Amino acid sequence: MLRGKPAALARLYAALDRDLAKWGAQDTLYRKRYALFRTSRGLADLVFMRDGLRLALYLDRQETAPCFFKVGRASANRVIHVALLQTITDWRRVRPYLKEAYRLTLREDAARRSATPRRRAQATKRSKRAPTTA
Repeated sequence: MLRGKPAALARLYAALDRDLAKWGAQDTLYRKRYALFRTSRGLADLVFMRDGLRLALYLDRQETAPCFFKVGRASANRVIHVALLQTITDWRRVRPYLKEAYRLTLREDAARRSATPRRRAQATKRSKRAPTTA
């Protein structure tokens, strides 16, 4: 994915990728100039542009930080925040928000896993309480 990209943007992407790897397990799906970062659901996507990296990340709240040039609701519980990264300083400003997005997906994954056995247990209790005909 980094082949033919400007060296400054490649270094910027490497810094982002290195930090994501430090935080823990996640998948990265690549297309020509596009990368999608996810755990079991997407937490951010990145597009290589001529003059920078366009990073869109998904939070559960709206943030008005000046590093975001576009903010909009993606769903009932997701707000998309878009930043243009051109320097390491830009990355340092956005990094805490990407980490927040990463942790949000981990919390949702954990909640989903813990909810599944509970639902099964509730369904079992309901079926045991069903009246029997004699």
